[in-house]
Amino acid sequence: MWCRRSSFPLKRVVGRCLSSLGSDPICELASSTLRYGPSSTSEVGHDIAYMNAKRILLFVDPHVATMDPFDTVVSSIEQHAPAGHVLDIYDKIRVEPNNDSFKHAINFMAEQTNNHGSYDVVIALGGGSTIDTAKAANLYTCYPPDDFYDYVNPPLGKGLPVPGPITPLIAIPTTSGTGSETTGVAIFDDVPTKSKTGIAHRRLKPTLGIVDQDNMKSMPSSVAKY
Repeated sequence: MWCRRSSFPLKRVVGRCLSSLGSDPICELASSTLRYGPSSTSEVGHDIAYMNAKRILLFVDPHVATMDPFDTVVSSIEQHAPAGHVLDIYDKIRVEPNNDSFKHAINFMAEQTNNHGSYDVVIALGGGSTIDTAKAANLYTCYPPDDFYDYVNPPLGKGLPVPGPITPLIAIPTTSGTGSETTGVAIFDDVPTKSKTGIAHRRLKPTLGIVDQDNMKSMPSSVAKY
């Protein structure tokens, strides 16, 4: 979101910028397409069929992989994805990802891509850590940089722009607090500098966010809200 000061008085402002710029700000809000509603997770297979996506990579939190939302996603894919589809699963997600866990996920996706071809769609099922990990792996596989920190925000990295479109990403959150299904930001802890930083670009925004309250039914409230 960015804000700028309007030179004209406005009698009515739709939305509000949280800034100290004064009155009459003009705001731009950029977000992913969202689908909201109970049981909406079960429609992901139809989305994949519509995209005619045959090579599918699912990023999933290892704990979520033992729960109903994972079964719902896999079942929907198996029922509706195009014939001959391949589903690969990456479940080595680290809570509060860091540079090392990002690199592990990137290496997995890159290796699978090099050996078997590019993915047609990426799915992230879990909290913000899972979705952010999928964003990073997707970017670095589509456009490998010379150095890991090339895309990382300054001053730690160079903040290079994403060169072009990346593989479509469907984000299915199982928590409520991060909003990563709507943003083009991937946050991680940088171990060498003991700092928190990230990668930010509009092209990182998920193609679709599926917000299904059923995915949070079994979560403790302290987990679901974050």
